[in-house]
Amino acid sequence: MAVGNELQSVVDFVKTMYPTAKIIKQNVPSTPASNTFVVRLLTSDTESETLYHMRRNRDYQVVYYGSNIEDVITKLDAVERKTMNNLVIPITGSLRYIRVEGFSSSMPFKTESGVDVALGVLQTTVREARDQKTYDKIMHVYARIER
Repeated sequence: MAVGNELQSVVDFVKTMYPTAKIIKQNVPSTPASNTFVVRLLTSDTESETLYHMRRNRDYQVVYYGSNIEDVITKLDAVERKTMNNLVIPITGSLRYIRVEGFSSSMPFKTESGVDVALGVLQTTVREARDQKTYDKIMHVYARIER
């Protein structure tokens, strides 16, 4: 799976909870507004598990800008609860899932522009098949019986 598709899947997951909130991928705005989420890829590493598949560990930062500290705490806590209750996030355009390994969040604080904000980190894993060499299919099989 492409990392962009997985990032979009996390954005879509948050969007199902807060359809009226503005959600920005990857770029933190210079002057954030209230009721805004920013979802960013923080880290990505790949581990070999078998000859046939690998595990991709990715951390996503979920930032919420709100009107006050209570709003920020409530919204980020709801995202944390939903991810930890579901334990999987559907991958957009696929039958596969992103596995949730954990969610941690920071204490809320006020930005220079006066908007309250809190940061959360969503730890995930996705298992992927390695690229395998493909062979031509056997198109015709004939049986020969000898007596």
